[in-house]
Amino acid sequence: MKYKILEIYLNFSCNQRCLHCFNSDEFRSANKDLKFKTVAETLFKMRKEGYNWLSILGGEPTVYPDIFKVISLAKNLGYKRILTFSNGQKYSDELFVKRMKEAGLTDTVISVFGHKPELHETVTCVPGSFEKIMKAIDNLKNEKVGIMILLVLNALNYKYFPEIVEFFLNKGIKRYMFFALKYQGRMTYDEAIEKMAVKLSVAFSKIDEVYEIFKKKNLKFPKIVHVPPCILPRYVKYLDNYSTKPASMLCQDKELTNIKKAHNDLVFKQTCRKCIYYSGCSGFDAGYAKLFGDDEFKPVILKK
Repeated sequence: MKYKILEIYLNFSCNQRCLHCFNSDEFRSANKDLKFKTVAETLFKMRKEGYNWLSILGGEPTVYPDIFKVISLAKNLGYKRILTFSNGQKYSDELFVKRMKEAGLTDTVISVFGHKPELHETVTCVPGSFEKIMKAIDNLKNEKVGIMILLVLNALNYKYFPEIVEFFLNKGIKRYMFFALKYQGRMTYDEAIEKMAVKLSVAFSKIDEVYEIFKKKNLKFPKIVHVPPCILPRYVKYLDNYSTKPASMLCQDKELTNIKKAHNDLVFKQTCRKCIYYSGCSGFDAGYAKLFGDDEFKPVILKK
């Protein structure tokens, strides 16, 4: 089945306080939850236009007061895939998971930052959040809700990249996304930079080991997000910012936006035009370049 993807950012409320969140405290306080009426109107409109995949984001979408109504409406309108991008905390509640499944939830993406409590909770700043992730995984599996792990690589966890993947594979989870940090929101605060900032080439230094893990288990290798092709030229076909799927998104400004146009914080060097991947590349994070410079970003040239 071919999917047309609609992303809706329901809120900026959250039950964690992740150091690297791309929404700053100031931005959160200045923006309110989307009204259910706005969400419903968008779901109707986009379904008529052939959209059949709904991704629900925040903030933390599971704390949105009308989350069951949103999912139920999407299901009744005929959206075939309905998923949340979540920190997993609410899914530690067995009854909550049952209600989400009954409403129409098909999948969820859960953000993790490590395979041990101290590693994960240094980022989330919420004691006990790792244990809740473990409970959430069990509850979601019991209700046959698809699970994908979103791993954000940073200075705290990149050394454990293979171990983290092995840990969650042993939990029976086969789908993943690997993210680089976005240097915006809280990731511009001194504490976050000091603890988490890392160069892309370092963050993904163990990617070959991880690739071998998936290869040995005969599993599809995950998408890599927020990394330009020049950093990982051998993994271009897995890079999301080189092959982004067409999608539309609804944020708190209530304006539907093409997802590629939303990434206006990405930039290029003049020499990028020489790169064989230039035409399909989204560029690199301006905030990252401000912190680390742009020396890593070198055009990939075909050898004669």
